[in-house]
Amino acid sequence: MTDPLSVAASIVGITVPALHGLRLLLDDLQKISDAPEIVIRLKEEVHSVDSALTSLQHVKNEEWESLGKTVADESKTTINTCVRACEKFRNDLQRWAKHSDEGKLSWQDRANVRFFKQGRIKTMSEQLQNCKLTINAVVSIGTL
Repeated sequence: MTDPLSVAASIVGITVPALHGLRLLLDDLQKISDAPEIVIRLKEEVHSVDSALTSLQHVKNEEWESLGKTVADESKTTINTCVRACEKFRNDLQRWAKHSDEGKLSWQDRANVRFFKQGRIKTMSEQLQNCKLTINAVVSIGTL
């Protein structure tokens, strides 16, 4: 049987940097004061994943023991996938807003985001929703 303390520690070990990455993305999104509706919805998704990860940190050692190593490994994979997606999206966002400054999208960047990047934003939102659902399921099962 796996040591529940080491499982919990490994989850916390990847959750803390994941929260940091999410908060950097959230900060970048919040700086866009005149964001299109799709970006506003994405901010809400990022915030909800942040809440889910925070909840995951509160799962106790004994609960991780009952969940088992497989669930812990899948949780780590989900978190790592989410982190990579957020980092890539954050880089994309910075590239998309290269003509903007002080939180206001230039007309070029606004058109780019509103018309040409909607598919990418929607994909990111779906990835965040999947991450949130998986993490919330682990938290719910673990705390039952």
